[in-house]
Amino acid sequence: MENEQYKINKLKDASNWDIWKFQIKVIMNAAEIFDVVTGKSKKPILAKIGNETEDGERKRHSVDFSIWKRADNKAQKCIVTSLDEQPLQYIMNCDPANGMWNKLLSVYEQMSDTSITIVQQKFYRYTMDPKDNIAGHISKLENLSRQLK
Repeated sequence: MENEQYKINKLKDASNWDIWKFQIKVIMNAAEIFDVVTGKSKKPILAKIGNETEDGERKRHSVDFSIWKRADNKAQKCIVTSLDEQPLQYIMNCDPANGMWNKLLSVYEQMSDTSITIVQQKFYRYTMDPKDNIAGHISKLENLSRQLK
């Protein structure tokens, strides 16, 4: 991932959230860092045995922490470099990558009664755009349907 360049549109606001989220998930899964973002891979904690920790345990923790930190740094870079200014302001005080991801989820995936009603109205009023082919039309309908789940 470090040497690979990906061209995706930056997250601007809720209007391109779904596409951005899909692209960023694929990129991070390919780089094997998405588990850090979701919190599935947690920051290693050094377990104390009595008042002291054994040297072997300390060394294992150091290696585990180094691996986790490297993945977290890559994930943070991936997130931060793919955000426009407004979304970037939401996460400036978040750390680690999991905190950034959760903040973005809380901002863009909140489904209040009002937003559900708006999406329902869009769904029921939706008509095929003459510029779209049938696959594009179905994709837009599926997107609206997914937003309602």
